[in-house]
Amino acid sequence: MKNKFIFILGVLMLSAFQLKAQNKLNYRVGYELTYKLDSTDLESSKSEIMWLFANNDSSLFISRGAALKDSIKKNVIAAEIGSEKWRSKMEAAKTEFEYQIFKNKAENKIGYGIELLSDKLYYSNFLDQIKWEIQADAKEIAGYQVQKATSSFAGRDYIAWFTPEIPLTDGPYKFAGLPGLILELQDTEAEYVFKFAGFEELANPLEYEIFPEKYKEVKKKELLDLLSTYESDPISYINNYVGEGGKTVRVEIVGDDKKDYLRKHRAELAKKNNPIELEK
Repeated sequence: MKNKFIFILGVLMLSAFQLKAQNKLNYRVGYELTYKLDSTDLESSKSEIMWLFANNDSSLFISRGAALKDSIKKNVIAAEIGSEKWRSKMEAAKTEFEYQIFKNKAENKIGYGIELLSDKLYYSNFLDQIKWEIQADAKEIAGYQVQKATSSFAGRDYIAWFTPEIPLTDGPYKFAGLPGLILELQDTEAEYVFKFAGFEELANPLEYEIFPEKYKEVKKKELLDLLSTYESDPISYINNYVGEGGKTVRVEIVGDDKKDYLRKHRAELAKKNNPIELEK
């Protein structure tokens, strides 16, 4: 059964993800995100590296795993699918965070994008929806002088530390709008903690279209409902999916095998009950 899913994933990745160059994102900021997805086990935490690619006008926020997955899609070699090298690449591309966050300051617009099979969807909101209160507290992080700011967003209260020494009014996830770059950010319960993990100017800027024309804008509720349907029963979602040109894919898992898979899948999904946004 596991090999069948690896094969299906390989087939889906043969549709390369091409990006039309519009913005050259010449800076990359790294964050280590420590998070607690299971509210019934807050003693346990996981961590991932997240990347913010930015210039003065726009940015892309993505997990390192999702960025590696995009790279695999664009450079897929059919002969490698199923090989040890392929499995190693896919292991490195594992992530709990498949979304991409687009920010466009000129349009005061922020987008949350996902891919469901070959569908690329996003919803948007105003970039300045987060209101900050700048505090007098200051300290140093990685040699940068930083200042404290506080805010509330989507059911959580946050503390941020930003530096005006890096002239990017940006930060991790959907957070932006302070007079400098956010180096650290966490909610007051320390369930989502972003810590600065490096800043660099890229010799080869990332060329990225903000917002990608291959992404379709939908209402937030529609995107979240589709995502919920997929997560609750991915086999049925895949088997009922009709892609571009009427393309279909079948996952031949039925009977007790399907019941066993769904039981395990939903048990794992039940542990992911503490999202960063408590209020949708």
